[in-house]
Amino acid sequence: MNFEHLRNSYIESERLLNGEKLGDAYVCKVTSVGQVTLPKEVRKKLEIGKDDYIIIERIGDTYFIRKIGAEWDWLEKIRDKVKKSGITKEKLDKIIEEAREEVWRETYGKGLR
Repeated sequence: MNFEHLRNSYIESERLLNGEKLGDAYVCKVTSVGQVTLPKEVRKKLEIGKDDYIIIERIGDTYFIRKIGAEWDWLEKIRDKVKKSGITKEKLDKIIEEAREEVWRETYGKGLR
């Protein structure tokens, strides 16, 4: 079957969950060496640029693509804000421990720890 006319095109998803559209779909051609070009919209949305790495995860029969390192980007932003705030490591450790204990108490009760 020839899908050349669909190559690099956007297809509006017809899949619904509780009446809401699940997402979008793009048609991409696989080269003879197994390469796929991600559509510009996908690269932009996932903030994927030159030399970035992606991970393809399988959950059941579905595969997901995400950028590797997105979590580190997020942590870097937090680190920068903490440094700019002037907070010390000791104060930050104390805040984290207090929050951890509060969540523990709310989740498991006062008498268990």
